[in-house]
Amino acid sequence: MRNVIHVNELNEAINCHKSEKNNLYVGLCGTEYVGSDRYAVVITEIISPKCVRVAGMTSEDYESYRPKDENGNEYLPNVSKYVRVNAERTKIEARGDIYKLRKNGRWIREGRDLWSTGAIHFGEADEYRDPSF
Repeated sequence: MRNVIHVNELNEAINCHKSEKNNLYVGLCGTEYVGSDRYAVVITEIISPKCVRVAGMTSEDYESYRPKDENGNEYLPNVSKYVRVNAERTKIEARGDIYKLRKNGRWIREGRDLWSTGAIHFGEADEYRDPSF
């Protein structure tokens, strides 16, 4: 058990209401924590149980009704705007960046270290921009 909290986890610790790690699916909403700001995101592809593709949620989707699943997690029933057709026009590809579940329990963008900003918690979409910057 840890006795200290890393400075990049402060916003997460103070504002995170949900943190789903086991029941992930395409369309599940989440929140990305960057400094004192929060961004709504959605899962667009499940690569493995510890690796997902995530895209920033559009303002239209964030402001619309998001139903809740049986576990109380918010989701988007239609994620078609978060995919694209590949250049060869042979398949559909999910948009977004790859995030991996790290050993410290944080979903971090691929290629970044354990304590970098931009961790995601799934289950609830929350937007906030700190006006003091």
